[in-house]
Amino acid sequence: MKFGTFTEFSFKTAKIAPQGKSGKEDFIAITNLINTFSYVENITSPFLSATLVVVDSGGLLQGLPIKGAEMVQLEVTTNLGDFTYDFVVWKVANRFIQNKKQVYTLGLISPEALNNEILRMEKVLYGNPSNIIAKILEETLKTKKTFNRELSKFDVKMTPNSRRPFDIAAQLATRSVSPQGKYEEDTTSAGDSQSTTGRESKKAKGSGGFFFWETIRGYNFFAVDTLCADEDSDLKSKMWKVQPHGPYVERVANQDDADERFLINKSVFSGELDLLTSLRKGKYSSFLAFFNHSTGQYEEYVYRIKDSYDNMAHLGGQEGINLVPTSKAFFDQEVKLSDYPTKRMSVLLDHESWQNDAEIASPDQGDGSEAPTPFADWQKYYTAQALARYELLKNQKCSIVIPGNAQICAGDRVDIRLQTKLPDVQAKKDPYDKESSGMYLVEEVTHEYDRTVGTNGRFLTTLRLMRDSYGMKNKQSNHGSK
Repeated sequence: MKFGTFTEFSFKTAKIAPQGKSGKEDFIAITNLINTFSYVENITSPFLSATLVVVDSGGLLQGLPIKGAEMVQLEVTTNLGDFTYDFVVWKVANRFIQNKKQVYTLGLISPEALNNEILRMEKVLYGNPSNIIAKILEETLKTKKTFNRELSKFDVKMTPNSRRPFDIAAQLATRSVSPQGKYEEDTTSAGDSQSTTGRESKKAKGSGGFFFWETIRGYNFFAVDTLCADEDSDLKSKMWKVQPHGPYVERVANQDDADERFLINKSVFSGELDLLTSLRKGKYSSFLAFFNHSTGQYEEYVYRIKDSYDNMAHLGGQEGINLVPTSKAFFDQEVKLSDYPTKRMSVLLDHESWQNDAEIASPDQGDGSEAPTPFADWQKYYTAQALARYELLKNQKCSIVIPGNAQICAGDRVDIRLQTKLPDVQAKKDPYDKESSGMYLVEEVTHEYDRTVGTNGRFLTTLRLMRDSYGMKNKQSNHGSK
């Protein structure tokens, strides 16, 4: 089907099956009962969600009846092709009577999300986090969906302690380190002022953190740096093959030649700077005290994100962390806020937990072990690194509304061009905002199909974007410096 505009669509099929039934003959067509369908993906969510506004004139709610866990299948036709969505009902809300018809909202969710609530993990898990999650999806949740992934740098071994499958996956994501990333342990002093004991602290470097989430393409498990990296970057995993979308352009005054498919209808910045929260969460620098209770070894480290900034993949053109100097009235010399550890953590290490041999389990150089355990305690590599990396992605957050594009998923990169806010004279030289335009990571995407607007409905996509650095690639940014 061809549509006149890029926001038009049609429901090819929409049907629901009674609880516990999934045969073709069990489904009931509800295409004519639907007003709006809103589909949501989020990079931090291991399942899909949606809402379906139903105008029920046939007593579907009581007649089926809808009790929860009913299967719902929808197929939507757009200018970019057909897209199929499979859900189960988890909620009925906002019910009221209008013109002798019941209007209510069905809350929809991935079937695996309901199964996750009744399952508990008991057996010891070991291996690469990527392989552990693959096994959980296949053997525990028994899903047949595609799993797109890359391996983590280290193998792990853990006891689930009766936790749910998705809780295990979320924990493994924060403990994972990109295999393309570089980790360094600098034995030089980080400065006496960073130590709580008067001893000199070592420098910790590196990047960490993965995301585990579901999209229409399946489940995904990738490092933050992989998602942010350019196509030719050494930090890009060969397993992540999604190309950037766009550029999407905010219409400039007196310009009518813009491609309607790539116009930004609305843009809002929800967050750009929260220095106090950033400091408290250790975004710029953290102090870590490691104690190995098996050996009695105690070490202090300072992690500064500026020391590892060049070894991370970045979405913008900013060359370094914005260093904010404090007044000399509080210190003997000028101290920069991004240099000083503002989050302090105490961490217990134990490499011996999964080592049954007489050999020393520690993988640390200098400990004298010829056969260290493959399941060592890797917290030095990800505790501060993952925390800072996740927080860095919140440097710029904005939302844009664009003509519907169901091909855009959470975790994709989108290139946007926003109109400059400079005076007209300066705007003529460069009509776009160089600091706010550029590449962003899709944190959340909402595809809204509304049949109540126009002849063939209105299909809009709302993107909630985030990125770790200001500016556009290959252009100098006013934010941050080395």
